[in-house]
Amino acid sequence: MKAYCASFNVGNVEVWGTNLYLDKNSVFLEIKESKDEIFERIDDFSLSVTEEKLDSIWSEVILNIKKYGKYKDKINELDFFILEQPILEKFGSCNIG
Repeated sequence: MKAYCASFNVGNVEVWGTNLYLDKNSVFLEIKESKDEIFERIDDFSLSVTEEKLDSIWSEVILNIKKYGKYKDKINELDFFILEQPILEKFGSCNIG
């Protein structure tokens, strides 16, 4: 059994992440619903990434995450990706949405 979450980093620092879900589509839904929060967290951390820049790449970010499980912008040091983690049922329950 596998669970999924997303992590959005600036450089090597995670600035936003999703909960852990059994359904990958739930991760995409949380990403879409949290767009403003993601932008705010990135803006708080990085002065070089403007909201206008994020708006211009947002569609590409979503498409790449869905298709490849990741998006990397080397110029602005943005790194967005889906993490796939195995769940070991014998160790009890996890906090999964």
